[in-house]
Amino acid sequence: MSDPFTGVQARRPRPQGLNAEFYERAATGRLHLQQCADCGHFQHPPRQLCRACTSGALSWVPVEGIGALYSWTTTHFPFDPGWAPAIPYLTGVIELPQGVRLVAALSAEVTPHIGAAVRVALSRLDDDSVLLYLRSAE
Repeated sequence: MSDPFTGVQARRPRPQGLNAEFYERAATGRLHLQQCADCGHFQHPPRQLCRACTSGALSWVPVEGIGALYSWTTTHFPFDPGWAPAIPYLTGVIELPQGVRLVAALSAEVTPHIGAAVRVALSRLDDDSVLLYLRSAE
């Protein structure tokens, strides 16, 4: 199945700082989250210090990216005209077992309901852009 970004010619985000590091790892085809070496806490969005204990001993750890649909919404009007081919599209929030929530596009294959089993998929749009979307984990 193709990803929900087929035909989309929207402006691509250009992340900076720690967000750029997150997307550089996503470009490898695997989801990574920051984890604190001192307390084990996972976090997103990425930060300089651990949100739980303020340690700076953070590293990037690969995770499976399978979790439960926490929330979703339907977009009927594109903020950027380049998204028009995808209208209407769904955006979802996944809650991962590590306690982290991520926002991503929601694939049409998913029948959205709270608690639906979903997985993070990565869509490489070009050499510089990776977007996240949620597919069914079942």
